Amino acid sequence: MTTRLTQPQQRHVAAGLAHVDRLLLAVEQVAQATPSPFARERSDLSPDETRLLLSFVRLARGRMLAALDRLGIARPAPSVSARWSIETSLRFVDIALSELDPKGLAGYGALDSEAAEELRALTDELRSVIRRGGALVRELDPEELGQRVREVPGPPGQVLRALERLSREHGIPETRPLIAIAADRARAAALDVGVFGRVGAGKSSMINALVGTPVLPVGATPVTAVPVVLRRGPPGATVSFYEGDPRAVPLEGIGAYVTEDQNPQNRRGVRAVEVTVTTAPEGLRLLDTPGVGSLSASGPAQAYAWLPRCDLGLVLIQTGSPVGREELALVAGLSRVGIECLVLLSKSDLSSPDDLDRATAYVKAELNGAAAGPGSVDVRTMSTLPDHTAGLNAFRDYVLAPLARDRLRAARDALRARLHRLVALTGAALQNTDAGTPARDGTGPRLAAAEAVEHEVSRLSRAGPEVSTAAARALADAWSRGDDTRVAVRNAILRSTADGLEAVRSAVHQAATASPAPIPPSHRLPPLFEPEFLDRLPPFAPPRFAPGRRGPAVAARRLQPLAAPLGRALARYAERLRAWGLGLLDELAALSADPGSAAPVTLTGELVELDALIDRPDPGP
Repeated sequence: MTTRLTQPQQRHVAAGLAHVDRLLLAVEQVAQATPSPFARERSDLSPDETRLLLSFVRLARGRMLAALDRLGIARPAPSVSARWSIETSLRFVDIALSELDPKGLAGYGALDSEAAEELRALTDELRSVIRRGGALVRELDPEELGQRVREVPGPPGQVLRALERLSREHGIPETRPLIAIAADRARAAALDVGVFGRVGAGKSSMINALVGTPVLPVGATPVTAVPVVLRRGPPGATVSFYEGDPRAVPLEGIGAYVTEDQNPQNRRGVRAVEVTVTTAPEGLRLLDTPGVGSLSASGPAQAYAWLPRCDLGLVLIQTGSPVGREELALVAGLSRVGIECLVLLSKSDLSSPDDLDRATAYVKAELNGAAAGPGSVDVRTMSTLPDHTAGLNAFRDYVLAPLARDRLRAARDALRARLHRLVALTGAALQNTDAGTPARDGTGPRLAAAEAVEHEVSRLSRAGPEVSTAAARALADAWSRGDDTRVAVRNAILRSTADGLEAVRSAVHQAATASPAPIPPSHRLPPLFEPEFLDRLPPFAPPRFAPGRRGPAVAARRLQPLAAPLGRALARYAERLRAWGLGLLDELAALSADPGSAAPVTLTGELVELDALIDRPDPGP
């Protein structure tokens, strides 16, 4: 139709309706009641009222669009990048945080020193989170990603360009960061070896020993707060920041940027520190990542973020330490994106050869279920002490040295494994997207299992009197039969915890069976109740002057000194069992939501051709 409004009138109507739409958006947000502890409105709408309000908003929007069409006014089209809007909002958040700084409160009166420190820590930590959020939206810009994959030559470039197109056409955002990393690794000149593990596992000490130079700070407390990249070159260090230009610093000054005590929660906004020394392996870059499993909010997040960026992952576990959620998550994370993983048992000098054999078998049994694909996890032992370097030397000579000599082939192999995994992830995502019915998610069994875990560990934590009674009966029986009293008491205490452990294991097993991404419980051994005091029990001699009074009551009085340590041990064990059970249930939930964790994907059509193209030799220029 011919418009009846002038250009200024059209602009005024369009602006007015846009303002109405923003107000309607506010109505939607309040009606949907997105949980927030800082929400102004309380949720007092019934479900029926919420549905009606949302339907009214949709009707109003439809009426406005119809009016624009009849009046000949062009419908509004998005003109601002969501990334730009997010980045702008984050900058305003940073400005708002400056008003909460102790300096910003100076005009409101004297400020208590403890409150000032709390506010300073709050604003510093929030600024660190905001910086990382801003960096995220900048790094994943679609145009930049398209440019990255266009620059990759040969078959890898063809595969990446096809996967990037499929991610756009079918709405698969979860593969885009992995595509970007694969494009970067395809053009990299060095092979990246990532070193991961818990706080105190010995990551920095191992790297120092490998290069023969104590360049990285080490200590018993959480030391590495940000990733450190070490490669061969003239001695020096360069610090890169989330915001601002890189800064060259002397080697002895990197502690101010990489350690938790001098840069707590990464308040300086350090992205990474690159260190160069002349003794580093040629053609390799060693990535020292922050320890996981600490209370720090920033370090572990950065460690997990660097998982997909390396070509080989080294996971350090201190010899004798139990395998926990952190190690399982590291091995599973590397495997999920197609990165080869090697497990190193550090500080092996503290154990005998027999203990090392048992520790190696235990770690293999725990971790094999976390790694995708056939075969078992390769587990080696090592120590950095001068008199115990056989394992370290073997690792340097038979793992790192061959990689350095044949790094081009190793890089190609690592890239191919990464691309095969990306094709599988894309295929799984496409199947989930195109499937008309939702897959079973196992949510109900997981919730039931979580309740069972909580019930059993709560019972165990208060089971001291019950376990003491069982131990007293066993001691009285041992007196009457002349058995070893220490063995009888120890076995009775262990038997008393077995039912709770089995109940938790059974609940987790049922949840795993119902999950679309089951993890057999045999691959995740639960912690056992083996407190140290059980190995130091004294002999419990029977009463000498009243042979007939050797019943459970007398035995209970003999065992009274065990009551306190037993209660504490049960409470600690209950927490470990809770962490194991709920941790595995959390992993099941995460794997169920991860398309890469589902059953093997049957590739069809274009993906079959892409998967075959990955192994095709590059003809070169």
